[in-house]
Amino acid sequence: MDRLHRDEVPISRALAARLLSEQHPDLARLPLSLLEAQGTDNVVFRLGDDLALRLPRTASAVPGLLVELDWVPRLAPELPLPVPVPIARGEPTEGYPFPWSVCRWVDGRPADPTRLRPDQLAQRLGGFVGRLQSIDTTGAPVADDGTRRAGSLTTFDDETRGAIAEVTALMSARRIESDLFDPARARDLWEAALGTPAWPGDGVWVHRDLHADNLVMADGMLVGVLDLGGLIVGDPAGDVMAAWHLLQPPHRATFLRIVEADEATQLRARGWVLSQGLLALPYYLDSHAGMRRMACRAIRAALDPPV
Repeated sequence: MDRLHRDEVPISRALAARLLSEQHPDLARLPLSLLEAQGTDNVVFRLGDDLALRLPRTASAVPGLLVELDWVPRLAPELPLPVPVPIARGEPTEGYPFPWSVCRWVDGRPADPTRLRPDQLAQRLGGFVGRLQSIDTTGAPVADDGTRRAGSLTTFDDETRGAIAEVTALMSARRIESDLFDPARARDLWEAALGTPAWPGDGVWVHRDLHADNLVMADGMLVGVLDLGGLIVGDPAGDVMAAWHLLQPPHRATFLRIVEADEATQLRARGWVLSQGLLALPYYLDSHAGMRRMACRAIRAALDPPV
């Protein structure tokens, strides 16, 4: 299995089977297979027809897994699309140092934005985000200024400016498309996003990672949302980002209207999309083709003219 992170622990099918046998023997008899499409935080195995096994790759992925275990069972009944609800928890053991989970399988296939019906995607994803934002946040984890895609853009100013320079160097060296983006336009957008007012209202639930790899489709329709480890209460711009990750005008405008995103929130969202793409591209350049594609799409889309 390809390693994505320097501090990643080795994970194999044999390890996964042993963990199930030791801690959930009632599930160990089910067929177990590694998914072809893998996430960046967790290694995922299909378990029988109806379940998935999720094993964090690194220590930094563990808090997200714990958020899923705690909050997804509470939120799922309120949401208009299926999500992978945890049904069992695994504990650290010899040979694997992290907690892990078994969750419900969401039927469908990984989303391809070019094959999703854009009108339905705008409506369904907008409905999902709008409903998520409306759910009571009592007792929920709350973002601080340093929470990526839910806190303050200013916290990530140096990091993002450094990424503009790094990706510009990659273009000059022709390791990526030499015309991927205009660095001056990127700096202008980032500075404009930094200058927007902070979200003035109460924090709302945000998923924080609504791009194609975390969506499930069937027959050209959005039918599920994955990877809820980033759930937190904060700035709704973290999910308004989906308008640029997944949609083109006029369907982008439909989504933004459904989630009632004002101009300042849209600009903060574009800033986050730009930052996410710039930071992801060099990190996953040679290790994850899907994330490389996502990063390039994000950079280009963030620099599209406003809706």
